[in-house]
Amino acid sequence: MVQGCLSGAGQGQHCGRQAAAEAHSLPSPIDMTTDLTDSLTNLQTTCNRHWDNELTDALQYTSLGRIRHDTRHHWWTHSPSRALDTAVTRLRIGHTRLNAHLHKLGMTADPHCPWCPTYPDTPEHLLLQCPRHHSHRTALLQSLSPLLLRRPTLADLLGGSPDPGLAFKILKHTRTFLHKSGQLHRI
Repeated sequence: MVQGCLSGAGQGQHCGRQAAAEAHSLPSPIDMTTDLTDSLTNLQTTCNRHWDNELTDALQYTSLGRIRHDTRHHWWTHSPSRALDTAVTRLRIGHTRLNAHLHKLGMTADPHCPWCPTYPDTPEHLLLQCPRHHSHRTALLQSLSPLLLRRPTLADLLGGSPDPGLAFKILKHTRTFLHKSGQLHRI
């Protein structure tokens, strides 16, 4: 149709009306009846789904992937103390002020625990192995014995249970251990 309109100069006005009528008869690529709120909601849902998929895939490549397997918000990970929340988050992602992490960043020469010169100073060592915190760990394990039928893992202590109620209870005891052991400044 456009080629036919270009051949004659006097037909420009006629071709314009014909093109407009033809364009008007075609289905609209945008449904104008859709409310703007619906469009924004759909866009946000699509963006959130994409974000969740990207993060879920990325979790397998981080230390947090050992603890969390999805990106859903976990209400049980928050406490009234920002310092304890920060410590738990740092332990979960592996970005702490413990010597093993600082050594990886080139910020300390020795990756070992200050009290155990042959063991790396890692979150797992701090929470599950270091003899310096034996009495606090004993109290932690006793408080967890009614909740778990086995010895807890690092993932358990940092909220890795798929049961939200259980994860909340375990994290509460882990926070108590962190507070009473006096190690918040190192995390």
